[in-house]
This record gives sequence, C-alpha cells and structure tokens, in this order.
Amino acid sequence: MDDTYDFDDEQNELDDQELTINTVAADATDRTIEKHFATGRLRVFQDKNDFFLPHVLDFIEGRSWGNLHPEYQRRLRWDNAKKSKLIESFIMNVPVPPIFLFETDIGRFEVMDGQQRLNAIVDFLQGRYKLTGLKIWPSLNNRVFSTLPPLIRKGLERAKISAITLMSDTSEEEANALDLRAQVFERLNTGGERLNPQELRNSLYSGPFNKALTDLAKEKIFTSAWDIPDHEENTLSDGSPSEVLRKNVYFKRMTDVEIVLRFFAFYDLDKIAGSVRSMLDNTMKRVRPTSIDQTQKYKNEFLAALELSIEILGDMAFRLPHTGTDKPAQLSRPLFDAEMVAFHLSMEKKSAIIKNKSAVKMAILGLAAPESAQYDLIVGRANTASAIKERIMIVKAAIDGAI
Repeated sequence: MDDTYDFDDEQNELDDQELTINTVAADATDRTIEKHFATGRLRVFQDKNDFFLPHVLDFIEGRSWGNLHPEYQRRLRWDNAKKSKLIESFIMNVPVPPIFLFETDIGRFEVMDGQQRLNAIVDFLQGRYKLTGLKIWPSLNNRVFSTLPPLIRKGLERAKISAITLMSDTSEEEANALDLRAQVFERLNTGGERLNPQELRNSLYSGPFNKALTDLAKEKIFTSAWDIPDHEENTLSDGSPSEVLRKNVYFKRMTDVEIVLRFFAFYDLDKIAGSVRSMLDNTMKRVRPTSIDQTQKYKNEFLAALELSIEILGDMAFRLPHTGTDKPAQLSRPLFDAEMVAFHLSMEKKSAIIKNKSAVKMAILGLAAPESAQYDLIVGRANTASAIKERIMIVKAAIDGAI
C-alpha cells in the first residue's frame, strides 16, 4: 500500500491557488472590471540593478539579501553539474535570468526567486565545489575559482547578474503585504522548480514558530521515525546538508517540516475546517506572531506526543501494518496526524496508556489492517476536514477502549 493520498488536496490547490485579495468576480461587468483595473491592482514598485558577482558575495555575507542556508525559502537542490553550468554561462557571457528581491525593510531584502543561482555563485567564489560536466569549456572541469586562469577569474569578477527589487506600498497592512508577496511568489515560480506550498510558507512566515518547525524536523526521534538521515551527522561545517540528506525525499522539498506543521494545524479539533492547504496556511498566519515562550510550549507539546507515540507503537509508529509482502511497513502521513493528535489529546492519561501499552498498540494497528472497516479512512483516501477529524477521533477512541 502506498502513501499517495496525503497531499492530493493541497497539490491540486497549488495548481489553482486561491488569492485572498485583488480578485474580480467571474460575472463582473465591464465597468466593474475597468474600475478594478484602475484601483485594485497590486501596489508594487520595481527597481532594477546589475551586480558584479563579487558584490553578490558581499551582499550575502553581510546578510543584506537574507540567509541562503537551507532553512531559508527552499532547500537547495542544484547539484555541482547544474551549478557549474551557470558559471559556464557567465564565462561565455550568456545572459542569465534576473533574480527577484523583496525589500522587507530599508536596506534589507528577501530573495524571492534566484536562491539556487545565488548559492551557486557564492559557493564557487568561495571554492566550495569544482567545475564539472562543462561541455563548451571542458578544459575547466575539476577547477575551483582560485585555480582558473587569471583572465578567466578576472572575467568572472566583471560578470554581472541583474536583480529586480520589488517594494510594496508602505500603506499596505501586513496581512495584505503577505498576500501580495504570496501572489508574486506564485507567479515567479510558474516554470522550472517552482516553490511548493511548504517552501512558500517558509518564505512568507519567517519567525520563531517557523524556526521551531524546522528545529523539530531535525530532532533525531523525528528523523529516525521517518527514515530521514540524521541531521547532526549529515550537516557540513558551513551549515549545508550532505548529499545523502539533500536527496532524501522528505527533506529536499521540506515535506518533513510540513509533516510537523500538520500536527499544529489539526491538534485543535475546533479549527479543522476547509481544505488541507488552507488549514496549514492559516496555522502559519495565526501562530506567526507568537512569543518565544509560547513557541517553546508548542515544541514541548509536539515532542511529548511524538515520544509517547514511539514509546507505545515502537517501529510501527505512523506505519501501516505489513500486508504479507516483503515490503517494509509503509509510512503514512494521515496515520501520523491521527496518532500524534490522539496521543496529544490523551496526554492526561499517559500513565494508563503506558501501563496498557500492548493493548493500545494492538488497538491502533488493528484500525489500519486491510480487513478493518476503518481502513479507507485511516490510510487517508479521504482527506477532507471531516475525514481528518473522524480519523483522529477513531484512534483516540481506540486508545480509550484499550485502557
């Protein structure tokens, strides 16, 4: 049994993103359309500048252009061959697409589009990788920046990349500014490797809670449960992930962080309403301004539920039972939601749950057995708000019945 039901709703919404401001009704009259065009368009100002490549390094190291480490915007996906091809384009004087910056404050910018290009430039100028796979300049393969012929180095130091800076009207309220950025992000990423929903959230809602999500996704107890390489062993001295971590299916698209977020989106049953994407988005919006103390409370709640899940279910936590095949038990995000939230809601009964550990485990695993009447619900074939809530309550009822 595969795990294909978890993000269908959210992925579909990515292809038809709902915009919360500046929308025009489908049945609007021509006069209404013209009025909206005159007054309702995005209030964005643009400025274009060209930067020498060494200046890019200066801006990044000075943090004027934000943080290029993996937690920022999206996790880096370009391998050295793709980075090398970009450097070869600069050597050949081939035009490179501009990067897009968003001015968050005077002199402070977010990289809205172009993080991979900037990372490739910075890493090469700092000697972090050798050129590889070059087709036009194969004689430069296996060279780092410092070992290039002097004239080539000088040419790269004079090469430029364009940056288009976007600024919103200062009169915009913060909520509208965030929606504005979301719309710009969505359109900048219509081609190539566009941002997925969690990468977009990570870009828009930076702060203590967003950092808490990435920190929790690094916890050894979490990575072990989800077959993700250990972060401590797979983070290099410069803070970048090792190749084995970079290629992990959960890590590379920030799915691990989204899995953590799902717990906070669903653990208040009264807030389970609407689509999966809207619940995840709304959680980030609602919790973003929270205090550091409250953020720590959230982290403690997540870890407590995770530790109890692992203690009771062991290596079957969040996994569908074996079906008689040689394949390992399949990880399931819908099952994770249900088990984590059900244990969280039952935390006051922790002692009784641990005392009746075997019975609780058998009861929960029985729900996910193929012959179970609740099987379709438990594996997530329905991913609606009502199905998520029902899934949680069925697991909680199984826990209560076992103790």
